[in-house]
Amino acid sequence: MDLELRHLRTVCLLADTGSVTKAAAALSTSQPALTTQLQRIEREVGGALFHRGRSGVRPTELGEFVLVRARSVLLSMDDLMHDVSARGASPTALRVGGVGQLTVELSGRLPEVFPGIPVHVRTEYSPKLVTDLVRAGRLDLGTTIDYVDRDLTTDGPLAWAMLAVDPLHVALWVDHPLAEKPSIHLEDLADYPWALTPPDGTGWPECFYVACQRAGFSPDVPYRLHDRSEIRDLIADRRAVAPCQSDFDTGRGVVVRQLEGAPIQLRHLLVWRRDGPVNQAADQIARVAREIIDHSAEKI
Repeated sequence: MDLELRHLRTVCLLADTGSVTKAAAALSTSQPALTTQLQRIEREVGGALFHRGRSGVRPTELGEFVLVRARSVLLSMDDLMHDVSARGASPTALRVGGVGQLTVELSGRLPEVFPGIPVHVRTEYSPKLVTDLVRAGRLDLGTTIDYVDRDLTTDGPLAWAMLAVDPLHVALWVDHPLAEKPSIHLEDLADYPWALTPPDGTGWPECFYVACQRAGFSPDVPYRLHDRSEIRDLIADRRAVAPCQSDFDTGRGVVVRQLEGAPIQLRHLLVWRRDGPVNQAADQIARVAREIIDHSAEKI
């Protein structure tokens, strides 16, 4: 079997989702069929590309090697197709993608900026995937996140607008010994197990480990889960605490508290291509997005 572009896209999608189930759903195929295809790809490259576990899949050393080169190949091909399509007429629809509720809410207000132009929306788990899709010209606008202290790429075709900075909080079970405090020092949680979401390609969970190191401890992380509802259930069962955004869905038995000194800060961003259809209206779009974020913050 010779490797084709579709095989490279499959490998990248598995890495971005961290899940055979989610990747199979995105590809409109079955888990067994995707697993069989992955095994054929691994035979072709001569080794395992992913570690498999109950919490999903993560790249092996060989997988990381292949992913770097696969992404480079795919982006080069996508850039070629974008440059070809850019020679034609202006798009008849705006393609918007991103992570979180902001994507959906912003898409509902884009007709204020582009009246009469339909808006197509998709959401993703991985902020890096959103950025890659914008860079490749497969999205016109992305809402994404990264973490303070990371440099935004200023070269190439991409442009950015910073929308807001949101300190990460911590979710605890309701009768946790520290739950009565309005804010908690990170080091006071050193002896508790943590539940984390998988790597998102933009600095998570590396920034969490750095913050813990600065606070003087190495966290115990027995749980790595994609599904935030599963993390919430773990917390409610007193099995873990978890870093979270301020709007984390608490529900039964879970509370959210500030981390003293905001040791981990998340940035909300817009990303688009400088040569894309939204470039001239980027400032106006950013103002609308900030209004949405401010309104959401008032409701918390």
